[in-house]
Amino acid sequence: MPLMQPFASDWDRMPVQQAEQWKWLAVEITEIQRCAEAGDQAHDRLALILLDHLVEVVISREVNAQLAFQIADSVIDEMRESRDSGGQLDEKLSRLVDEHVGPDRRKATDDNLHEKTKFLMQRGVLTAQEREVLNRLHQYRNAAYHRDTLEPDLISDLVLAYRVLADELVSRHKPIAYTMASSDPAPVVTPQQLQGRLVEDVDVDVKAMARRFHDHAVKRVQTVLAAVAIAQQLLGVNSSGEADLSLPDDDMARMLTGLSDVSKQLPSWEKQAEGLKSKTSSLTGLMIPFINLDRALSRIEPSVRRLDMIMDWWEQSRIDELRGK
Repeated sequence: MPLMQPFASDWDRMPVQQAEQWKWLAVEITEIQRCAEAGDQAHDRLALILLDHLVEVVISREVNAQLAFQIADSVIDEMRESRDSGGQLDEKLSRLVDEHVGPDRRKATDDNLHEKTKFLMQRGVLTAQEREVLNRLHQYRNAAYHRDTLEPDLISDLVLAYRVLADELVSRHKPIAYTMASSDPAPVVTPQQLQGRLVEDVDVDVKAMARRFHDHAVKRVQTVLAAVAIAQQLLGVNSSGEADLSLPDDDMARMLTGLSDVSKQLPSWEKQAEGLKSKTSSLTGLMIPFINLDRALSRIEPSVRRLDMIMDWWEQSRIDELRGK
């Protein structure tokens, strides 16, 4: 058993006869640029998906680079057994034993982006804010791809933010080895050659980005505000905030009551949405309050959409009745 062991079979490079495999990421970046600049929702969705994939690849390689040269499991097991039996280890070796990432955690990390970002935060590669933003952007990608629940006018803003963060990750990454012996005559691509490619010809002014996220948040809060007003009207809520007690206790009434209760939180949400314009110190400093507000709004927005559908149905029924249908 060797003293040092790679974290995975693809620990930031292909087998020893080949070169660093960053060239296909360069192709992916070119496709991200093309999609993001197309200016339509379909291409924005594809750009978000490709960005998420690129970020996961870079994060995976960074994890591999962090773990590739850790002491082999068998050696750590021997050292731990010796220490547990009363043997003495110097401070450095004892720390290596305590910080060693064993096979179970390596497997969990290899299978889960959330675990990868947690590990990199613990190693000081990512800040807590960066980790939270990256994890949420990954959820946004899932919402756009798997569930199709992401608001269309938000996608282009997320693509812009993801391009900036992904470029920072690419430029920060330090691979184990940039080049290796290869019979491939094509030039080798390194992360540093990709630096800046994702944000070429892009306005990365945080103030401008803050205005975009502010506008989106304000629009969503106003939509909730309108739904709450309709819910309170249908419930017959009086000036004291009490609903008509004669209403039946059914799904419709419960949904309307849930919407009505949100009125207490609306002033705070309006303040948070308006405050996004001032979050211009950094991209993560802007994204964290937006994400917090987004989580709060996402919990009530399904009821808002359901009420909107019901109101449309009622209106169509009224029109049909007037027309004698």
